[in-house]
Amino acid sequence: METKQNPFIQKLLVVANVFASQKHILAIRDSFITLMPATIIASFWVLVNNLLLSPTNGVLKNVPWLTNLSAIGGQVYNATLGVFAILIAFLIGYNLATSYKDRDPLFAGIFSVIAFFIMLPATLKVTATNQKTVEVGAIFSQNEVSATGMFLAIIVGLIGTTLLCKFNTKKRLVIKMPDAVPPAIANSFNVLIPAFLVSTILGIVEYVCVTLLNSNVPDLIVKFFQAPLIGSFQSIFGILLYVFLSNLLWAFGLHGTFILGSIAEPVLLTAIQQNMDALKSGHALPNIVTKPFIDCFGWMGGGGVMICLVIAILIGSKREDYQAIGKVGALPSLFNVSEPIMFGLPVVFNPLLGIPLIVAPIVTVAIGYFATAVGLVARTSVLIPWTTPPIISGYLATNGDIRASILQVVLIIIGTLIYLPFVRLANREKPLN
Repeated sequence: METKQNPFIQKLLVVANVFASQKHILAIRDSFITLMPATIIASFWVLVNNLLLSPTNGVLKNVPWLTNLSAIGGQVYNATLGVFAILIAFLIGYNLATSYKDRDPLFAGIFSVIAFFIMLPATLKVTATNQKTVEVGAIFSQNEVSATGMFLAIIVGLIGTTLLCKFNTKKRLVIKMPDAVPPAIANSFNVLIPAFLVSTILGIVEYVCVTLLNSNVPDLIVKFFQAPLIGSFQSIFGILLYVFLSNLLWAFGLHGTFILGSIAEPVLLTAIQQNMDALKSGHALPNIVTKPFIDCFGWMGGGGVMICLVIAILIGSKREDYQAIGKVGALPSLFNVSEPIMFGLPVVFNPLLGIPLIVAPIVTVAIGYFATAVGLVARTSVLIPWTTPPIISGYLATNGDIRASILQVVLIIIGTLIYLPFVRLANREKPLN
């Protein structure tokens, strides 16, 4: 028997689905997913270098020949997260052009990287050892091409690729070559005029910023876009709003982390990059909220701190269906995969379990935020894989602070206590056939 859905829920689902399937949003999301192996590799070496091989506070700091091996991890980092903006620019161009069904998505990816570099300053101010600042040309700093420069890469990649794809559809801008010309050469000429026009437009924009505004595009992006976004996520209200919306979407059967991740991922990755840079230079870590912070304190067991629901089911559920699904979903939840429980019970479209699904992560993130703000636990400074099990993840993400693991245990207990009354209420419901 079908139940009539609430009109508000229907409208919310429509809006969420439209947002999640939008070309530009999908291009950002798919690009981050593609780069996940690279971020995990970089995260591993950042962890090893800081936790084990650091000559100042590493576990092996008294073994010089081992600490010297940190150069290996440094090189791997430079080739992964150190050029993250370049990689993300290419993938956004490629994925967006593919969704536009452009004739040459590979060149679109290459052109997206070109567009990114067009917007970077032609000279760089460098401070020498004698404290004298000089301008040097034809070099780029890691600050521009790493995750810190990711916002510029995303914005320029989206704009440049969109213009290129639109111009590619104009037949007047296509140079038609004779049929005898090999296809590879013909395709190169086909995109020549559109690429020339778009690169010229972007070059003019960069020139105007430098000459009329006495600034450059990266600085303007940071000032008017990146800094406000990061600042909003660093406030308790901003991060709790994000957590609320993510789990509200989960309650209606939509992958909230994926849908909102296109907005949140660049912000949270930039925040952890800033913390990592500060740790490397010996400065105080600037950000509380980062990607590993959310993974450690908001997504334990997956969306809705699902590991707490699993424990609550194993403790308080008398329903055979809940017990069976809880046991099946226990192992995935240890690695922060929530789908078996989320759709198996189900939790989605379940008014009873939907309440703690939204409330529990808000509580755990709020406690984690205040505990970090007052210094009870260290700020996150290591980008760990999101599949790292709870308790271990807190220790690793905070560069070896055992207090973060203890806090995770406390938060799991609190989350379980939030879920437990609702699980016991579900005992009165009739199991689904």
